[in-house]
Amino acid sequence: MFAKTANLALALWLACLLSACEQTSDTEEQIENLFRLRNLPANHWVEYHHLSSGEWFRKSHAGMAYDSKRGSLWVFGSDTHDEDWDNRLHEFLPNQRKWIHHGENSAKSEYRSDENNLRVAGQQLIKPWAMHTYDGVAYDRVSDSLWVIAAPDHNPMVKSIKQAKNPIWRYDLSNHKWQAIAVENTALKNMFGSAAAYDHHRQALMFCNQGLVQLNSDDYSVNNIAKSPNCLHRSLAYDSRNKALYIFGAYKRSQHVWKLIRDETTDIALNFQELIPTGDMPLPYTKPPVAYDQQNGVFLLLIDDVDNESNPSETYIYYPNGNYYVKLPNSGAPRVGMNFMMAWSDLHQVFFLLTGNWDQGLTVWALRLDLAAINNSR
Repeated sequence: MFAKTANLALALWLACLLSACEQTSDTEEQIENLFRLRNLPANHWVEYHHLSSGEWFRKSHAGMAYDSKRGSLWVFGSDTHDEDWDNRLHEFLPNQRKWIHHGENSAKSEYRSDENNLRVAGQQLIKPWAMHTYDGVAYDRVSDSLWVIAAPDHNPMVKSIKQAKNPIWRYDLSNHKWQAIAVENTALKNMFGSAAAYDHHRQALMFCNQGLVQLNSDDYSVNNIAKSPNCLHRSLAYDSRNKALYIFGAYKRSQHVWKLIRDETTDIALNFQELIPTGDMPLPYTKPPVAYDQQNGVFLLLIDDVDNESNPSETYIYYPNGNYYVKLPNSGAPRVGMNFMMAWSDLHQVFFLLTGNWDQGLTVWALRLDLAAINNSR
């Protein structure tokens, strides 16, 4: 069923591309890049694009979301601490192998509180403050928007504008405008270090900090629906086959996985169950890049050996049906560090991973997962 949907998405994308412009070298290049990604060597990370260190680089405290309508990657977030004031959106177009930077960074003088006492930057067109976003960036296909659940606790401007409140942020991709949303809810008192994921079946944004919160994108209503672990330095991911939320990683490192349990009759969220997986156990981990493969029904994780920086990262597959890990041997994975920048693309049918820092620039990696080949080799 999913394969038919993915092929339909591919056909629609090609039809749109070919009808929107004349057959040019750019069109041909986009099609070539698309089919190159779909036919990558299996089960190995391939360096797909590199941006040299310069004006912009990957921020380890930033987050990323995959835009399933356009097939692009959106990055937002800053390392702040009075050294990094990046509050632009950065979009990577895989088919064109290029970055687009939307807008300009706001000057410190533009940081303020608005008429609703919300922290905003800019005058005519507002935008969020530069801040750590961690895993708090998600895409909502229903409203065609990006959501940012975060707080600028490590931005020094907080000391100057103490009494203002932190909004939830929505970026409308149809008009490229930010919207600051004030939500009166005790669960939002501290959104710093939140992790977010979009629940496609319930058409709601889920995010956790010290509890799981559901935000309905149609009316912006917010509901506390379950207790959860503190999600600082954790990743929240959605299993679309089983319609379930999972939490990976822990502040003090863990191999365990947390699954949201729901009542089978009412669908009411009950609690997060701590699972102890079996299989090829990874080292205990924190701050992991995680993404869910809708085609294969598995999660992919990259895990650093934090005690030995000379070792590369290891790539693991987590099977939610069975609760076990499988190590992907010889994957060629780079070290990832603090990283919330991995996504699976239904259009390209690959995982995308972003790595790098201020002196390394930014590298986009791609991996095509072939479970049959892995099973045959074991």
